[in-house]
Amino acid sequence: MTSPQAECCIEQYLPALAAHWSTSEASLQAHLRELNEDKQFLSEINAAIEGVPEFAGAQFDRVAQMRVYRILLYLVTRAFRPQAFVETGVHNGMSSAFILLGMEHNGSGRLFSVDLPPVEQRILDQGTNALPKQKSPGWLIPDFLRHRHDLRLGRAEALLPVLLDEIGSIDVFLHDSDHCYSHIMFELGIAWPRVAPGGWLLVDNIEQNAAFDDFARGVGARSFVVSTFDGSERVWRHGLFAKPKP
Repeated sequence: MTSPQAECCIEQYLPALAAHWSTSEASLQAHLRELNEDKQFLSEINAAIEGVPEFAGAQFDRVAQMRVYRILLYLVTRAFRPQAFVETGVHNGMSSAFILLGMEHNGSGRLFSVDLPPVEQRILDQGTNALPKQKSPGWLIPDFLRHRHDLRLGRAEALLPVLLDEIGSIDVFLHDSDHCYSHIMFELGIAWPRVAPGGWLLVDNIEQNAAFDDFARGVGARSFVVSTFDGSERVWRHGLFAKPKP
């Protein structure tokens, strides 16, 4: 069981995020307050997971209980107001919901998602659970956010090149699918030319191998790491780097 001391909170990262994002800490605090005050979002997430055995009866009292990672995605979306955000890996749709909520608060933007439900033991061994029975990817995304979502099911190797050609330029890319070294490098390599200058690339679970650090170093991008857990019993880290402006 994870010790409370190992779990991080988003507030401790706000000064560094503000500096990296060339924004004010006060602005990020305002976005965070807005997120915490969105009772409809909290209520609909709770309603979706109620009675689902895999959530073991959990109900959230506040958004902060849904982890630093998801809140980080909301803040990225609010701070940079992406018109085209591409993610790989959807699973239940919790992270997608935070991105979509940010877009809803922005009043613009579209999230394009590529997902293949985890069934291979190799993927499950990376720490991803199988989807709940009778549930499909993105099942817990609140209905009021779905009008900004474009979900495509299949292997990223086949779908991602087609999707990126279709969109053209993107503002934010998030890798949260197969975390093996070669697959992370494939996704970052194909997304990098499509990310607009000043846009951001994010990688979840960077603690699993050196792909994030190697890629960021290879393209000469200054990287930044945020942790949801960082302790002796559990580590869960998220990497970010921007594509330099000309």
